[in-house]
Amino acid sequence: MVEIKNEEEEEVVEESLDLPKVVEGEEDTTDWKAEAQKLRDKAIAQRERTKTLKLKLADKEKAIEALATGSKKAEPSKTGELDETQLDYLDLKGVNEAEDIKVIEDIVKKTGMTVRQALKDDYVQAKLTANKGQREVKDATPSGTKRSGNSGGTDIATAIAKYEQANYDPASLPDNFALRSAVINAITAKTDPNRPAWQR
Repeated sequence: MVEIKNEEEEEVVEESLDLPKVVEGEEDTTDWKAEAQKLRDKAIAQRERTKTLKLKLADKEKAIEALATGSKKAEPSKTGELDETQLDYLDLKGVNEAEDIKVIEDIVKKTGMTVRQALKDDYVQAKLTANKGQREVKDATPSGTKRSGNSGGTDIATAIAKYEQANYDPASLPDNFALRSAVINAITAKTDPNRPAWQR
């Protein structure tokens, strides 16, 4: 379709050469050098237009082919960052932690793999598993210690352990009313015979 357009434009160029008409018997005062320069300039301009049209046609053909096959290959971004489609794909696959995305981004940038290929890579799988393990350890580690003075989450567990070691002696219960109530409620829930075993 574009090729026909190119031919039409070439015809237009050929028709509009504007060559001077020389009548027989009259003196030819045409500056043929200037005319040749004009024709040369028109030819160069036409070649540039043809190149541009061919590039546009090639881009359109690639886009049509990608749409027809349904697999548009994402072009890597200039900054090396993953685009929104790639990030959505990773999110869909359960990879949404910043450190995991960074690992995949680095592999894609260094090797030229697609995100899908990078996810299947043994190194990436090992790295993602290691990152997950580190996150689980960090989440399981108590946030506060006695030294920091911020031991809110572990106070209940510690108080329950002391109370059980003292054979449920009421004197071993904490002085803090809220903490004492939490310990008593936890022990009651743990030893309640009417409560299913999986809730104790």
